[in-house]
Amino acid sequence: MAKRTYPYRDLGDRCRVLRNKRKLSQLDVVRNYEFSLSHYQKIERGALDPRFTTLRKLADVYGVTVAELLKGL
Repeated sequence: MAKRTYPYRDLGDRCRVLRNKRKLSQLDVVRNYEFSLSHYQKIERGALDPRFTTLRKLADVYGVTVAELLKGL
């Protein structure tokens, strides 16, 4: 069986770091910012390519701009 790869892993890692800096749990993010838990977990795992509207919400959650969220990816 082939190992599953996640092409958006770097974005997921950045989301996890920014969430932890704000001292938010995954549940805090989904409760306050209208994501489903499974959707958000897929983003953090890098298994999902989020739409631009989702990136804007994430940037708001983390207190950064979309450009800062995506910088260097």
